[in-house]
Amino acid sequence: MTALLSRDGADFSLVCDACGRLVGSLAASTGDWDTAWNLFSLDGWQGSSLAVGPHTCGVCGPVTSLAGIVARSLDAPSITPAGRVNQRVVTQLLTDVRAIYLRGELGYADNAQLWDLLSGEPGPFAHLMVDLGGVGRLSSATIDVLVRGAQRLADRGGRACLVCAGPGVAAALRMLCLQRVLPTFTDQITALDWLRADEPALRS
Repeated sequence: MTALLSRDGADFSLVCDACGRLVGSLAASTGDWDTAWNLFSLDGWQGSSLAVGPHTCGVCGPVTSLAGIVARSLDAPSITPAGRVNQRVVTQLLTDVRAIYLRGELGYADNAQLWDLLSGEPGPFAHLMVDLGGVGRLSSATIDVLVRGAQRLADRGGRACLVCAGPGVAAALRMLCLQRVLPTFTDQITALDWLRADEPALRS
């Protein structure tokens, strides 16, 4: 993870995944992630064009196989898988879509369970829909897990989207410019139509 959201989701900072150097409060000066990253790239920062990283500052040099903090922690095998089950991450299995409902404020155990769901074998489910209607805010860690899960699914030919995000969550996702990885819809019917379309229209 490299783009750290503020507690209220209205601002973000850039962090070097190698040395931990942090440049804070970038929303006011740059507006969104894409603008900030274009500017920092000119100053020697390197890495992914996505806000979730990984990224390194000009002092640390190029990104190789570096993984972010969230990736390193959640990719470790679970010693007690049963302990990663809770009521804030609920799954519903539709015909060809895995629907995941997030509730409340997610912590480490919730993100770990969510990663278990998204990193395992997808089974017969081609696509993923994550319902954010019960979430007041998303942490940088949860966003990291969602993006990496969507990327894994895309590698298998599937699609992923978000649905029912509240105004604050939707604004944070737009600020981090993640619509191209995690398209967001206002309702489940529209989301399911997009997931199942032969050639889905690109979301801006």
